[in-house]
Amino acid sequence: MPRPRQSFSRRVLISQLALVVVTLALVTGVFAWMGARTVTEVTETKALATARTLAIDPDVRAASTAASAEHAVDPDGHLVASMLDITDDLRDRSGISFAVITDDRGMRLTHPDRSKIGHKVSTSPDEALAGRENVSHESGTLGETVRAKVPIYSSEDGKTVVGEVSVGIYASVLDADVRRELLLLGTVAVLALALGGIVSVMLGRRLRRETLGVGPEELAEMARDQGAVLRGLDDGVLGFSSAGELTVSNSNAEELLGVAPSSDTVPADITAMMADAPAEGALRRRITIGERILLATAVRVQRDGVSVGGVVTLRDETQMLTMARQLESVTAMARALRAQRHEFANRLHTVLGLVDTGATDEAHTYLASLLGTGPITTPVEDIELISDAYLRAVLEAKGTTAAEAGVTLAVTPDSLTMGTVRDPEAVTLILGNLIDNAVRAAVAARRPPDGTSRVEVQLLSSGAELHAVVTDTGDGVDAELGETIFNEGFSTAAPASAQDFGIGLATGTGTGDGHGLGIGLALSRRVAERGGGRVWLIDGHDPELGGASFGMWLPEALEEFQHSEER
Repeated sequence: MPRPRQSFSRRVLISQLALVVVTLALVTGVFAWMGARTVTEVTETKALATARTLAIDPDVRAASTAASAEHAVDPDGHLVASMLDITDDLRDRSGISFAVITDDRGMRLTHPDRSKIGHKVSTSPDEALAGRENVSHESGTLGETVRAKVPIYSSEDGKTVVGEVSVGIYASVLDADVRRELLLLGTVAVLALALGGIVSVMLGRRLRRETLGVGPEELAEMARDQGAVLRGLDDGVLGFSSAGELTVSNSNAEELLGVAPSSDTVPADITAMMADAPAEGALRRRITIGERILLATAVRVQRDGVSVGGVVTLRDETQMLTMARQLESVTAMARALRAQRHEFANRLHTVLGLVDTGATDEAHTYLASLLGTGPITTPVEDIELISDAYLRAVLEAKGTTAAEAGVTLAVTPDSLTMGTVRDPEAVTLILGNLIDNAVRAAVAARRPPDGTSRVEVQLLSSGAELHAVVTDTGDGVDAELGETIFNEGFSTAAPASAQDFGIGLATGTGTGDGHGLGIGLALSRRVAERGGGRVWLIDGHDPELGGASFGMWLPEALEEFQHSEER
């Protein structure tokens, strides 16, 4: 079986500890060598300095000069005794191991062992007697020592070498000093190793906590998967850190936002959503970016109970909402056509019955009355003022829907349109939405209207321009609301007014006057502005009908009417 892979933090810990151990071993070795070298140099310097001090002492020089002149050494003589006093006193004061003085033949004048006085030294005095100082590690009658040998010059002429001074320090003293240095250095190394181990463990824990236990291989795989997922999504994706900073985004997000996403360019609505997102579940809002209506979904991301940030997905719903509104209008038209088909069938049955019974005169009179009033009764008053077939279809469909809700839809007598509709999608969405809102407001009116609930539509054309005014008998729009009714997500539809007359209702909070369900007005304005037009609130309380009055202007909605002249 393959061995389980160690965690990334453990591998880092082991690598750090190995690095600390190797580094400390190298540093300790270098400093140990340097410490031993320093102790040796200090010992050698001490021995040499002591030997020099003794060699220039006037009494030593005089005694050595006299002993060299006699060419004989009397161990019990006055000269030997005086020099023994000097060397013993120096040894006691300086801490050296011994000091030996010889004459110019190398015969000992002083020695810690009195029996050795008068005999030649055990180590060569040639360097010193030749006038050269010498420091060496030698083994003699006093054992292994560090020795400094310095020549003694005559007290008479100061140039003639009359002897030597040999000062020694036992190697055991040197070794003790070296061991003391190494012990101190070893203690420091152990403390440094312990500190390095503690820091490495703390760093490993911090690394494991920051990476959530994920190793570099997993991180690399996650990065590859993340790139593939971001490129494969149709939605825009924005990733945020736990501090709210943007960390990742895809090309679709840049396209939807219109700018390259960064912490400075992300809209405030999106950052606010990330701040308001619950710990569990998702927060969804519709936001407006330029000409787009986006459905934003904010989700917080956790791993092992630790928050690691969040993700906001963006989906363009402009086209979908537009198509939904158009589908509502088409559905309403289909319902109106079914009603008209039923009425037309009833009329044909009536004519067929009159013909079958031989009442041809009555059939003729009935058909004449139909030709005078139109083939099918329409629920829209003064619909004959509208010549364009598309506008008539929209109004008749909405009139049928309004009639089912108990509201009368009427075209104002001063309406006049010339030409044919060029942009049916925009007209269907905007005009249909304004009529739907007006019917809803009339149904939801909290005060009894004067007479039947009513919605009036005024349509005027000027060249390619189409102007419309939609007024209802509802409760109107409060003046303080102003332009806020066109904001995305703002709703004034009260739940009690949610009458099912073929118009999908949205949830929201507001005044309950029926105008605006959070999408329609904002979408209508956006579609109008995209074509250079406009949708606005003319009057919150119309002086005649009492309800709100909304205006629509589409500059390129019509194909201009072409006059023809016969010649």
